[in-house]
Amino acid sequence: MPDTTAAVLPAWLATAEADRAERDLNEKASKLRLVMDQADKVNRWLAEFGIEPVSPAGYDKFGNLQGAVLIGADYEEGTYEVRALWSQDDDAIELHTADWEDDSTAFGRVRLLKAIGDVAAARHETPKFPARPRDFAAEARWALDSLNVDRLNNGEVEAVVTALNGITAALLNLAEGGSRS
Repeated sequence: MPDTTAAVLPAWLATAEADRAERDLNEKASKLRLVMDQADKVNRWLAEFGIEPVSPAGYDKFGNLQGAVLIGADYEEGTYEVRALWSQDDDAIELHTADWEDDSTAFGRVRLLKAIGDVAAARHETPKFPARPRDFAAEARWALDSLNVDRLNNGEVEAVVTALNGITAALLNLAEGGSRS
């Protein structure tokens, strides 16, 4: 009886797996280099402003950027902790604060660092969190599902709803086709 416990991969698949592993490793190394570069930029810019952080920017064992802690929260004054992170979009340092009254501390952007006074101003600003990106396709599908023509009692309204459903379906089809090409 043949031994079925040892799986033998074809040579081409072993080569493909090795190629995939190498690409994954290169991608992780590229991301780590980017994070290290961002941490260096934050620390260098802070030094140019004459700001000596409580802890400098760096990265954790998973390769995630850790913002520089500029100043801790002061509960009696009602000020927030301020951290500095790098903004790729603005090519500058962005200041983040965290709401210490919240059960799970999450930091949100409050302003860009343009002058040293921005740090003092940031201490008094409530963090702002970016809105979740909208899923327009899901919203359109929900609209299609909720406008059931069979439940309507007015022929004119049924015609409008049918036209809207058709237009929505056509736009979804175009959007999905465009994303594939």
